[in-house]
Amino acid sequence: MDDMKKFVARETELTNLNEMYQSPNFEMAVVYGRRRVGKTSLIKEFIKNKPSIYIQGIEATKELNLQYLSDAIMDFENPGRINTHFSFNDFRDAFTEVENIANNQKEKLVFVLDEFPYFAESAPEVSSILQYTIDHIYKEYNNVMLILCGSSMSFMEHQVLGIKSPLYGRRTGQFKIRPFNIFDTKKMLPDIDNEDLLAYYGITGGVPQYLTFIDQRITVSENINKLFLKQNAPLQNETNILLQEELRKPATYYSILVAIANGKTKVNKIYQAIGLKSSSQLSPYLNKLMELEIIERKSPILDTNSKNGIYAIKDNMFKFWFKFISGEQDQIALGRTNGVLEAIMKELPRFLGPIFEQASMDWLWKQSELPFEPRSIKSWWGYNPVLKRQDEIDIVAVNFDNSEAIVGECKWRNSDKLSREMLTTLRNRAELFGEKNTIKNKYLYFFVKKDNNDFKERAKKQNVRVISYGDFFD
Repeated sequence: MDDMKKFVARETELTNLNEMYQSPNFEMAVVYGRRRVGKTSLIKEFIKNKPSIYIQGIEATKELNLQYLSDAIMDFENPGRINTHFSFNDFRDAFTEVENIANNQKEKLVFVLDEFPYFAESAPEVSSILQYTIDHIYKEYNNVMLILCGSSMSFMEHQVLGIKSPLYGRRTGQFKIRPFNIFDTKKMLPDIDNEDLLAYYGITGGVPQYLTFIDQRITVSENINKLFLKQNAPLQNETNILLQEELRKPATYYSILVAIANGKTKVNKIYQAIGLKSSSQLSPYLNKLMELEIIERKSPILDTNSKNGIYAIKDNMFKFWFKFISGEQDQIALGRTNGVLEAIMKELPRFLGPIFEQASMDWLWKQSELPFEPRSIKSWWGYNPVLKRQDEIDIVAVNFDNSEAIVGECKWRNSDKLSREMLTTLRNRAELFGEKNTIKNKYLYFFVKKDNNDFKERAKKQNVRVISYGDFFD
């Protein structure tokens, strides 16, 4: 993975890694997360100015991985060496030599095995050998910090962190690296106006590597064309690559994502749409996609009835791709993309509605001046007996004993489209939610793209706090 032009965000992770580094004991950090999310950049930033041996596993034979590991170790010991054909006999010798090096350093040595799954696939014994080395050598001297990093989420969760792994219980810290929120996206694209920023946050899902593809000097429409529609566009085939890397039967997963993108959100609708016989056939596929954080199972906040859950695409780049790109592959291959781009730009404001809800949740999590500290922030939906229909609320945050709630509505539309009816609707829905969940105190918030004075005045009279998107960044 390429280094970002400049390193931004990830302050918490860096602080925690540095605390581990300062400890007097052996430390083992497990860093994992999907491709392109910035794991390698984080590690390289962390090891700057520290004695470190860094090696990235490759999809190759055991011999070649051992050769490259040997090179990395010998290069550290003897940076100017001429004979580069030395290789350790086995991984055990290599891992032991790392301790010899550590014993000659004035400070703790960082030993990084990046893309660790490739080492383990080429040499299945590597985890057991590492376990032995940790228990009998590294813990003896307490001067090594080991970092295992990987993009294969399932491998890292089951074969490094899982109870059946030889390495189980050895880690002293684990870091699941997730895409950026709207604020870290802003740090990455400082020159973009805020309205366009939401579009870029939406179409990249806040994945740092994708954000580096954005040219801050051109329009949203030109960037979408550059990222998705040109024949060599970097994201044109990205979803397929991600599915093929992680999954055994990508075609079935692909069909499930198409079904969900087309509004099939319940289990029975999904398995019928893709031609499976039952929900039990579908479950393992859904579980796998949830593990990868490509989809999520959503249920109304505070609702314990599992029947009310629905499936939705969680990863915004996947959401964008399956909504706008997946059906247009033929046109893109022929280079006929003007119509496709026009359709995307026409539909984009509607696509950004839910993205704005996500950004508003990001904003709430960041605040220290709220009426209470939120335990959970989600959406809510439920039956309205007066109107005899389903009602939904964009954002509900609850406190730790579920006695108080912030109830919020989000509108990503121009200020002249804001009306007093919207405030009434918010009040009514908040009442309905409060009754169904015995909430003592409710605080009403209205998140808007831009506000106007008339709407703000009305809201104030009704005790509704209006937060405009521009305020997010003040």
